[in-house]
Amino acid sequence: MMLTRLVKIAGFFAAVFMFHTSAHADAQAEVDAAMTSSPAVKVFQKRDWVGVSQFFGFEPAQPVSSRGLIIYPGAFVDPRAYAPLARHFADLGYHAAVVTPPFNLGLLGSNYADYVKYYWKREVSGWVIGGHSLGGVVAADYVNVHRASWDKVDALFLLAAYPNDLAYLNSLDIPVTSIWGAVDGLTTEQDIEDSKARLPAHTKYVRIEGGNHTQFYYSDTLQSDDNPALISREAQQAIVEQEIGLLLN
Repeated sequence: MMLTRLVKIAGFFAAVFMFHTSAHADAQAEVDAAMTSSPAVKVFQKRDWVGVSQFFGFEPAQPVSSRGLIIYPGAFVDPRAYAPLARHFADLGYHAAVVTPPFNLGLLGSNYADYVKYYWKREVSGWVIGGHSLGGVVAADYVNVHRASWDKVDALFLLAAYPNDLAYLNSLDIPVTSIWGAVDGLTTEQDIEDSKARLPAHTKYVRIEGGNHTQFYYSDTLQSDDNPALISREAQQAIVEQEIGLLLN
């Protein structure tokens, strides 16, 4: 009986390993495709006058909305790993950008959304801003400071993220959506629960069953300390796309 149980347990973990490996095998190919311009979407890297990168832009040839999307990447994650998410919305006709903070650390580029907003100041009149993990913390801080009407911030989304302990967004009067994975090894259920005291009462909470931390971006490797996902990256991304889409509409 014990041997049978061990075989079943071993089989389960083998299945999880095989699922995880196959689910991430093509991540780089999807990033490369998302970073390639087409007649419908221009992809470019915006730099300042001395050559420092500010953001990756995804500009639709035929915009469908005056709203745009800004994504703050997770700490030490290559911003291009979020290109498929940005490209998804550019393909739908929205201006989208992934900011590129110094050393891939959002805290060092907390104001980088300003570069995006200035670049498309004529095309976009309202922004949906958010980020993943530490990038979400930075996005929440940015929105907390830039909540005046002239700052053109229409909504905030948090991917496996929450405001820092000193940022209270309770009085924020724009839509806020918090999304996290049920098997996330870094952002826990308790983290999300504790963050509710610092977010507006109208915040929408979306728990992705089987989702983890890594699958909020595109990578061929599991992030350190994360748990293997129990759903595909495509399934997790589809939920993220749906929820952000609701904020853009």
